[in-house]
Amino acid sequence: MAESVAKQAGMEGNLQRHVAPTSSLNLMKLRTFVITFTTYATFHVARKSFSSIKGELSRELWMVSSLTSQSNMYGLMDMVFLGFYAVGLYVSGMLGDRLDLRKFLAGGMVGVALVLVAFGVAGLANIHFFWFYLVLWGINGAVQSVGWPANVAIMSRWFGQGERGLVLGLWSSCSSFGNICGGALVSILYGLADPTLAWKLVMLASGSFMLMQSAIVYAFLVPVPPKPHLHDDTDVQEASSKAAIDEDDMCAPAGISFSRAWMIPGVASYAVAYACVKSVSYSLFFWVPYYLTAARHMDNAKANLFSILYDVGALVGSVVGGYVTDRMGGRRSLYIVSSLCLAGLDMQFLFGATEHMTGILLFLTGILMGGPEMLITTTISADLGTHASLAKNAQALATVTGIIDGTGSIGAALAQYVVGRIANCHSVCEDTALTDLTPRVCPTTCAWDSVFFMLQGCVVVGMLSLSGLVVQETRAAWHLPG
Repeated sequence: MAESVAKQAGMEGNLQRHVAPTSSLNLMKLRTFVITFTTYATFHVARKSFSSIKGELSRELWMVSSLTSQSNMYGLMDMVFLGFYAVGLYVSGMLGDRLDLRKFLAGGMVGVALVLVAFGVAGLANIHFFWFYLVLWGINGAVQSVGWPANVAIMSRWFGQGERGLVLGLWSSCSSFGNICGGALVSILYGLADPTLAWKLVMLASGSFMLMQSAIVYAFLVPVPPKPHLHDDTDVQEASSKAAIDEDDMCAPAGISFSRAWMIPGVASYAVAYACVKSVSYSLFFWVPYYLTAARHMDNAKANLFSILYDVGALVGSVVGGYVTDRMGGRRSLYIVSSLCLAGLDMQFLFGATEHMTGILLFLTGILMGGPEMLITTTISADLGTHASLAKNAQALATVTGIIDGTGSIGAALAQYVVGRIANCHSVCEDTALTDLTPRVCPTTCAWDSVFFMLQGCVVVGMLSLSGLVVQETRAAWHLPG
């Protein structure tokens, strides 16, 4: 009751506050866009760092002599990271609605920075205890979960519903941009330092960038836009209308239950589809650099440049997916299924391809996977969260988004462990050294063909989960009876 009274008082006070004119407000919007864009890109720089150093880390003597395969260890670390990340998304979403988003986001970034620095320092200190790194990476997943809900909430506050489509479509490319920057950082450091030192410097550099960005967030990010400026009677009328809308929102239902959200038509189908899409996307994100170093025998710098091609393709796919589905009249499930079908065929040729063809196929796979991933996690989630069956209950938007993104993260977490088990990578050391000073050759062998077959299976399941919606869209397009 007290909270409602406070909100009502704040609503009435909106008509009496004066702030900067429209031009200044647009500059503040631009500043918010840039800060949140670079902030979430920095989160992905941190994620890319670990996936990019797997090849060199696997050559460490303590990894080679481990009782279990390196792929099992990496798969477990990726699973723990994404598992804690998935659970953290629900918690961070609730905390973000109750705390100062600027401080909440900056605090989470400091936590990520400390984990990355600890990872690098532990490497420099020759700490060779796998469970230490596993716990550290689980903590990393938990604190990284702050990034997405906090940044999206801030962007949603600054940009109204009429402009969110284009703005959030451009903003969502920050993850691919961060992956590209992360891969470039790894390649640069591997070119400047010895590989045994470079992977540790990568973690330290990523942590340092995260810490600097957290300072920018704390100092310059404004999480809530200013109140409307009142110049004349027209402005007063507009502000009064806005206040009336706010009052309607306050009187709206408080939200829907978790189980009710699952019953919204399309939510379950897209949640399963996103679990499959994110499983494939994150498997390629986490494992492509390691695959290129282990199977293609590339050095880490070159492998990361090749892996960037997938991220560039995903960025292009995000733009293409939004444009094409608009031209198709919003028939998004049909586009997603078609794109996934082509992605599955593309992966059929990826394993065993020549070096140049590998680069081309990675770029094409990024395009074909990036579009569906962007559409489901942004545009489609928003559509489902405002479904006609909800009677304009806008509070369902966050719940639906959490269900789809959380389900996707859980699916991706399980997939990482499965990939590690199926790949079963292990080093076979050959005693070819002529002297004690000559290092032994320890080539890594993996069952990559089984991994790509598993990823294709995920694609097929994702397509099947949307088959019913494709039929509905097709019937509606051709005006056929349901």
